[in-house]
Amino acid sequence: MAVASSTKQISDDLAGQGYSLVRGAEMRAALTSTAYEAELAAEWDRLGPDNYLKDNARFRERRYGRFLYSPRAKSFRLLAHQPYFQSETANRYAGGIHRVVEPVTEAAVKNPLMRELVEFDFDHFPVEDERLDHPWLVACHQFRIIARPEEIGEPTPEGVHRDEIDFGAIHLMSRTNADGGISSVYDNDERLTAQFQLQGPMDTMFWADRKVLHSVSPITVVDPSAPAVRDILILGYTCSPGFEEQ
Repeated sequence: MAVASSTKQISDDLAGQGYSLVRGAEMRAALTSTAYEAELAAEWDRLGPDNYLKDNARFRERRYGRFLYSPRAKSFRLLAHQPYFQSETANRYAGGIHRVVEPVTEAAVKNPLMRELVEFDFDHFPVEDERLDHPWLVACHQFRIIARPEEIGEPTPEGVHRDEIDFGAIHLMSRTNADGGISSVYDNDERLTAQFQLQGPMDTMFWADRKVLHSVSPITVVDPSAPAVRDILILGYTCSPGFEEQ
């Protein structure tokens, strides 16, 4: 299992091993908007269905949005909504499809913790100074993974993968009645290098997408009288020189 880092080590971790694990208590100590955490977490009760799961599966709900982030100004804005697309190389499960996904809500975008996380995550990536002058696209994914006695919940049905971004962060918002959900990190030859579990709210995995691949094992229910739920926020950052909104 991987050893958790402090927020001061994130950049060095990413430059070296390609990932960093930071526990929720450490994250909260570094953030100033945690008073809005419960309000933001409640947004996961408003997600839409994922209509692209195979065999009529029901294990995932989601919302998706795109921000344009300006590092020098430390500002971002929500871009016009559009379908989500990944190549078949990146996603062997649902790649090559323009997936129509419910948009992030205005309340989620305006939540002070969401806005702080967009800036905080970026500030801890090992980004070269010259790339700070370029706009960055930030993909915002809200996922709820649900397991039932008759159906496991699959956080990454595509298996070992990369997301075709520069850097990313996975923030755990909530985890209830769930077993499993082990995060695995691999080198570019798909050799396993680390495993850990996001256990409590704001536990966070940061990763450098060009340096490592990753996956998460399925979740199952602990108490069969209730579903298992794993809510996560993923922010994926891509340097985008010359970006023009479509």
